[in-house]
Amino acid sequence: MSDSRAGSAVFVTVLLVLASSGTGVLAGPPPASHASGVPGSAVEISQSRLLQAADDADANVTPRHRNPREYDADGDLEALEGRLLTRLVDDLEGSALSLEDEDYQRAARSVDESYADSLDRYAEIAAATAGENDAALFELAGESQGRIVEAVRRYNETKAEYERARAAGDEGRARSLARDLETLATSINESSRELRATYDDLEAATDENLSSADAAIETVTEEIRAEQATIRETEFVATTLTVDAERETISFSEPLTATGQLRTATGRPVGSETIRLAVGNGSVRTETAADGSFAFEYRPTAEPVSTERLAIEYVPANESLYLGSETAVDVSIEQDDPTVSGLETPAEIAYGETATVGGDLHVGETPVDGVPLAVTLGDERIGRTETADGSFEAAVEVPATVPDGERELGVRLGYEDRALAGTTATTDVTVRETEVDVTVSATRVGDAERTVAVDGTLETAAGSPVAGRPVRLDAGGTTLETVTTAADGSFSATVAVPAGAANGDGTIVATYDGSGSNLASDTAAATVTVSTEARSWWGVPAWVWLGVGGGLLILLGATVFVWRRRGRSPRSSQSASIGDAATDTATNPAAERSGTEIADAVLDHGRDALSRGRPNRAVELAYTAVRHALSDRIDAGGASTALTHWEFYRRWTDRRVDGADSDDDTVDRALLRTVTERYERATFDVTDVSSAEAERVLEAVGQLCDRRTDDDRGARSEPTDRGG
Repeated sequence: MSDSRAGSAVFVTVLLVLASSGTGVLAGPPPASHASGVPGSAVEISQSRLLQAADDADANVTPRHRNPREYDADGDLEALEGRLLTRLVDDLEGSALSLEDEDYQRAARSVDESYADSLDRYAEIAAATAGENDAALFELAGESQGRIVEAVRRYNETKAEYERARAAGDEGRARSLARDLETLATSINESSRELRATYDDLEAATDENLSSADAAIETVTEEIRAEQATIRETEFVATTLTVDAERETISFSEPLTATGQLRTATGRPVGSETIRLAVGNGSVRTETAADGSFAFEYRPTAEPVSTERLAIEYVPANESLYLGSETAVDVSIEQDDPTVSGLETPAEIAYGETATVGGDLHVGETPVDGVPLAVTLGDERIGRTETADGSFEAAVEVPATVPDGERELGVRLGYEDRALAGTTATTDVTVRETEVDVTVSATRVGDAERTVAVDGTLETAAGSPVAGRPVRLDAGGTTLETVTTAADGSFSATVAVPAGAANGDGTIVATYDGSGSNLASDTAAATVTVSTEARSWWGVPAWVWLGVGGGLLILLGATVFVWRRRGRSPRSSQSASIGDAATDTATNPAAERSGTEIADAVLDHGRDALSRGRPNRAVELAYTAVRHALSDRIDAGGASTALTHWEFYRRWTDRRVDGADSDDDTVDRALLRTVTERYERATFDVTDVSSAEAERVLEAVGQLCDRRTDDDRGARSEPTDRGG
C-alpha cells in the first residue's frame, strides 16, 4: 500500500473514530437558548404573578427561598409582603375558629406547615423592605396557638375518659384523671393569656384585626375554666398551707428548719398524712400530726444566692383527695464549698470502652444528695450522674473526640452563684489509640459519566462501628466531599468527579484522618469508570488526540500507520512517547508531586496495617501506592488505571525508560513482579500472605518509589542530553 493510500485510510479511520465517540468535539458549542438571551429574564416577574403567589399557596409560584433582590420593583415586594401578612393573620383566625368548633385537626393544620411556609417567605421579603419585620411576633403566635390547640385536644380527650370512669364507679381512676385535667386546665389558662397578649401586640404592630381569633380563644378558655371548676368541686378538697422559718439566713451547712400547718379551705386539719413539699429547687417529705401540723429541714443546693423568698408548695399525690396549695418564706442564702472524695477511675481507657467513675460529694461531714455532676474526660463532657446519699457512680462510653495520651478523667459540679459552689475532681488516665479500618466502594450513577455513588464503612480493627466521624473522599488529589459516618459506621455520598481529577477509570480514595482523636488514621481506595471519553486509543488518552487538532491528528495517524506497515521498530516510537511524557512531567511538576505524595501516604498506611497484624491489607495498600508512583511512566492521562494488575505489569515493563536492558531495569522488573504476585495472592487467594511476605512487599514498593523519584530527578536535570 502506498503512502497516499495509507494516509487516506487513516483519515477515514480517524473521522469514524471521532464520529462514533459521542464527544461532540467536531461540532461547535451549542447555541444559546432564547431565554438566556433576554436581559433580566430570570428576575422579571409581573406584579400580578407575585400577588397570585400570595393568594395561591398550593401553586407555589413564588419560590420559598428566592432572593428578594431578584424581584423587579419595591412595589411588588411591598404588595407581596402585605398579602403574606394577611394570610398569616387569616391562618391564626382560622385556627382559633376551628378550635372553637372542636375541629382540632384543622386548627392544628392552620398553624402547621402552610403557616410556617408563609412565615418563612414573609420574613425573607420583609427583611428586604423598608417596613417593620414582625416575623418574630407571628412565630410566637403560631407556637403559642399550636400549644393551646394540642392542650385543648388532650383536655377534652381526658375529660371523656374521666366521665367514663365516673360512670363506671371507678373513683380512684376518676380522681387521677381529674388531677390530669387540673394540670391541663392550668396550662391552657397560661397559654391563653400568652396568646391573647401576642394578638394585642400583632394588632398594634400591623393594624390587622384579630378580634375574632381573640374571642374564639377566650370562649374556649372560659368553657374549660367552668368545666374544671365543676370537676374540682366534685373531686377535690381545697387546702391552705402556712410555714414559719426558725432562721432567715440559711445555707447547706445551716439548713432551713421550719414548722407549718396544712388545713382545708374550711379550716379542718389535714392530719396523719404523709405529704410532699416542694421547697425551692428541691423537695422534702414529712408527716402531719392530727392537728395538721408538721416540721421539716431543707438544705439548699442549687438555689441562687440572690434568693430572697423561698417558695414552698404542698404537692398532693395523684390519687389524693386534696388540692395543692403554696406559700413562701423570707430567706438569705450563704454559699458552701462541697468536696469530692474517694474518686475512682480506671487507669487506661480507649474508644468505645466503658469507663466507671465513682466517689462521694459532701460538705464537711454531711453528704450532698440529689446534685447533678458532669463526667469529664480531658476538655469534654462525656456523661452525667447524680448523687444519692452523697455517693455517685457513672458508667460512660469513651468517645472518639478525646485525643489519645495522658488525660484527666473525673467529675464537675458546674454551679455558679448557687448555695453550693462549683467544684471539680479528676485523676490522670491513659487514653489508648484504637486502630480503624476504612472500606469503600464506588459505582457510576446510571448514564451520568462523571457522577459516582460512593459507599463505605468506618470500623475499629475489632469490627465495631465508628459513628459521627468525618471521612474525606478524594479523586486524583482533589477533595470531592467530606461525609459523616452513621450510627452503624456506614457512609455514602453521590459525588461529581471533575475532569481534571480522573479520566476513564479513576480511583476514589476514602480517608479517615484521626488527628485530634483517639482513633488511628486509615485509607481505602476503589476504582470506578467515571468517563468513557477518556478511553485510550493505542494507549494514549482520547483527550490527547482531540487536543492536538484535526490536521495534526490525521498526519500523526498516517505516519504511525505507514511506519508500522514498513516494520519500523516499535521501540523507537515508544522512546519518542516517553520523551514527550518526560517533557510533560518537567513542565507540570505539580502533577508529579501529587502522585508522589499519594504514593507515600498510602504506603505509610500499608506499614501501619502490617504493624497491626494485617498483612493482606498491607499488601493491598502497598500495591495501590506503587500504581500511583509508576502510572505516569505508562501515560500522562490516567488511562493506566483501567489496566488489571498483570496488564499494568506488562505495560510498564514494555515502556521502561532505558532503551536496552540494564541492571537497574532488571531489578525494577523483578521488584514489580514480586509486588504484583503478592497482591494477587492477597486479593484473590484464600490463603493469606504472611507478615514476612508483606514486609518484603513493602520494602519492594519503597525501593520502586525511591527509584522512581531518583530517575525523575535525573530526567529533569538532563533535558538537553535527551534532546541532543
